[in-house]
Amino acid sequence: MIDKYKIGNQISFLRREKGLTGEKLAEQLGVSPQAVSKWENGKCLPETALLPSLSVILGVTIDLILMPPKMIEKKYGQNDTELHHYEFIRSYLKNIPQVFKVDFENKTALIEDLNNDYVPGCHYDESNDDGLLIRNHYNDIMHSVAHWHIAFWENHNAFGQIGLDWRFETKENLLSHISMMEKDFKKYKKNEETGKIPKVWECDFAGTPFRFENNLDLQKLDCFLDAIERMKSEYVPLVDSRFHKGKNITVIHGDMNPSIIHIPKFAGGIIKFDGLQAVRIGLPTEDLAMLIALHIEPDKRKALPLLDEYYRCLSESVKDYTYDTFLNDYKIANIFFTIRLINRGIFDFKMRDKAIRAFESFVLDNR
Repeated sequence: MIDKYKIGNQISFLRREKGLTGEKLAEQLGVSPQAVSKWENGKCLPETALLPSLSVILGVTIDLILMPPKMIEKKYGQNDTELHHYEFIRSYLKNIPQVFKVDFENKTALIEDLNNDYVPGCHYDESNDDGLLIRNHYNDIMHSVAHWHIAFWENHNAFGQIGLDWRFETKENLLSHISMMEKDFKKYKKNEETGKIPKVWECDFAGTPFRFENNLDLQKLDCFLDAIERMKSEYVPLVDSRFHKGKNITVIHGDMNPSIIHIPKFAGGIIKFDGLQAVRIGLPTEDLAMLIALHIEPDKRKALPLLDEYYRCLSESVKDYTYDTFLNDYKIANIFFTIRLINRGIFDFKMRDKAIRAFESFVLDNR
């Protein structure tokens, strides 16, 4: 059954993708602006005779106009940060779900439904077809992350739109932020030493059961203290040298974990990212540390080929960002996300152990 509302949203989306106003599209088709408005608002459909011309102007097939991707409506409550990020990101990138309509008044967004035609990256470590598909696309994922960062690299217009995060406004703010991470760590360490952290944690996530075992050697927790000192000595100076100057920084996803990455099942599709709540200005390696160190490949021997592939792609467009600086940025990237989760009762010991292994293999083993 033809859905006039969805077709109208598709026409509106494709028109905006081409940078056309409703008036300009109407002029090229030889119809009134009111006619285009009626199509886009789902009041009626374009006449059949107009479809060939419309498809040429919009650069798509007639089928794509009349059979748009499946859509879902996302509704937001008091926190509508992601809604604004969808509006912001879509003007720079195509690697997010198609955004057909954003309604700030009602706090809703009509976006592409990725459930049927994409495999979510959270299956990356599974021994099945989905896991194999994701692992076979690791290099493509690195390219897609690089292209995200390239789109915003030293982009002062984008920086002005999204604003600098409070922690990078002053060195004192960043030190305060690091102090809070240190406080969180000490709380966790005390709970671990006094037996308040469970040895086994079982949970259910989206219908999938998980079991996490806590077999930690407490001495390994010292790496978090080393990481804190490293951030104080090497991260804090970047507030003045890079964040205030807009030098070798970008807009990052901010929560680049595998579950927000979607691999197309069909030929010619592009990898897409959702979960845009944490988008902000940052170092590119903050996204990479979340994705690689805390998830897919913490060990340096296996992680380096992925980092090298990312850097190779990035350096095709980005200059004056040396490989040494890149690797050093990766070494000071925040590994404390897992500690925050544990303190909130999400005992993902596997992620904690990966954070420790990443710091050991990239920092401690090189001393």
